[in-house]
Amino acid sequence: MATQEATRSLIEQLGDPSRSNQALLALLMKGEEGVRALAEFLRTSKPSSLPEARLLAVEGLAILKGPEALGALIDVASQRLAVIRDPVVRLGEEVVASRAALALADFPKLRAREALLKLLEGRPLIGVAEAFEKSWDLRAIPYLVSWLEDDFVAEPAGRAIRACGHWAFRALIESLREKHIQHGRETGMSQRRRARILEIIADLVRSDEIHLIEDLLDDPVEAVRLNAARAVLARGNLGQQERAFGVVLRLLDSLDRGIRANGEEILFEHFGVGRQLVEQEIRQRELAGESAQQFFPKESTLVILHRIRKKGRQLTEAQQ
Repeated sequence: MATQEATRSLIEQLGDPSRSNQALLALLMKGEEGVRALAEFLRTSKPSSLPEARLLAVEGLAILKGPEALGALIDVASQRLAVIRDPVVRLGEEVVASRAALALADFPKLRAREALLKLLEGRPLIGVAEAFEKSWDLRAIPYLVSWLEDDFVAEPAGRAIRACGHWAFRALIESLREKHIQHGRETGMSQRRRARILEIIADLVRSDEIHLIEDLLDDPVEAVRLNAARAVLARGNLGQQERAFGVVLRLLDSLDRGIRANGEEILFEHFGVGRQLVEQEIRQRELAGESAQQFFPKESTLVILHRIRKKGRQLTEAQQ
């Protein structure tokens, strides 16, 4: 009886920031009894805007493992977050569910893997993507590619896809051709997904596959053109590279600061391919009267081109 009281006291202390870490350590020392207490706490406590106690319980079960710990973690990761009305509480509990999902990657049981695959069918969770980054599964690839459309989870989803290497290439190409149209235009989320796909493809594509994305150098979306050019410059032949270099040159006129900055980086990285194109572009703009002194409201393209030429020449001289 005294032991049960002590365990309950430790569970209560998980919500006290001054004692929570010591309480968790004590529960870990209890082994199976600690597993039962933490699992019961997760099943009976309610989501809160202060999720630290539930998060610590998840951390404890992730360390202790065992069948009961696995069952509790699956329950937490699989809960329907959408039914939580308070957005602050829902956000806090999403962190708990996400951490529980990540913990499943460290369980060797088939049950844990099947639970993770089932989670791919629901709301995107960072922890699910991170779980497949740690222990990739080809069945997860199509879901993870679709998650690139979600700004919140796109980065870990991208890392998980990269972990699969070239096995992910076909799914990426298929999704790349899919545009989600609303009111006669491609949605912003769809545009960002396709741009992110090309960013990943740039690391995976082989030289004999460049033809599969070369037409995207003419895509109406700037970010898609930019990342298509990045991939072609990395793996294309000289003719393809020169065409891609020209695409990035034209993107320096973009109103998007990020596009211009990334474009400058790409052109400098591949300066050897397009050195003559840079010189030609500078001459044409100078003859057209463009100023190399304009910085507001944004830098003129000529300013950027001068900087690329200067840095490119310095790099070439250093290499010689």
